[in-house]
Amino acid sequence: MSIKPKKKKGKTKSKRNKTDQVAVKEKVKKEKVKEEIPAEKSKIKIKPPKEATITISLIENPVTTEEKIFNAMLRIEQLIESDVAISREDLFDLGQDIERQLKEILPEWIDKPWMYVTPEHQKQLDSWSSDWSNFIMDYARINIKHIIHVEEESSNYPFNNKTVKKKLDREQFQEIGDYIVAQEMGIWWDKKKIRLRLYWRTLDEWGDIIYEWSIKTGRAASAERVMTLFDIQDAGQPWSSIPQQDLKRIFKLMHEKGYIEWADKKKKSIAFLF
Repeated sequence: MSIKPKKKKGKTKSKRNKTDQVAVKEKVKKEKVKEEIPAEKSKIKIKPPKEATITISLIENPVTTEEKIFNAMLRIEQLIESDVAISREDLFDLGQDIERQLKEILPEWIDKPWMYVTPEHQKQLDSWSSDWSNFIMDYARINIKHIIHVEEESSNYPFNNKTVKKKLDREQFQEIGDYIVAQEMGIWWDKKKIRLRLYWRTLDEWGDIIYEWSIKTGRAASAERVMTLFDIQDAGQPWSSIPQQDLKRIFKLMHEKGYIEWADKKKKSIAFLF
């Protein structure tokens, strides 16, 4: 018998073994590749969107004090409601660029010589007094003058108008002042009618404005919520130069509205309520 067939069988077996080994290796290689792909993916860093980054930043650096939280909320409120005080005839512009604002309120008749002459007939006198009183109220508001001195103002423009070489004298000022008092827009601050207290803003409105200021500045919710009359007058605000007598009346109105509470028995100090 020939042994060649046996050798063929042996070679076939050998080839099969090699084929099987190759197949196994390929299979193992493919499985390794499958296992390596997710591993590689896991190494890829996915950057979060900007919003997420901001959120993480806030979590990592949390606000820890009530004061910081309040200040942040206050800033937002100021942005949203920044027109509250401004709506009150632009109070924040008062006392700034007075010359420009004065030009804007000057009436058309300011350079008419006859406006510096007191009319004799009552109807004309009432009209003349009304025109001058309206201007004086605007003049005082722009200059933040709660009390005007008759003799001092008579030397200032436009009461002393060098363009037409005319001026209002003391008696004319007093005539206009009497009209203002009759219209309940002011009172004489002395018996000689030299100082005229002008109410171009009511005391009730001033109470609202002072309280709005305490909210916007954060004073109403801070340790500085207590203020004396001196503090109010030293605040450098349009209402700081209001006579002390009227400031006390404003405090009383604010107390009635629940804006403040008394900080002392003599009612000379207030504490804002928030």
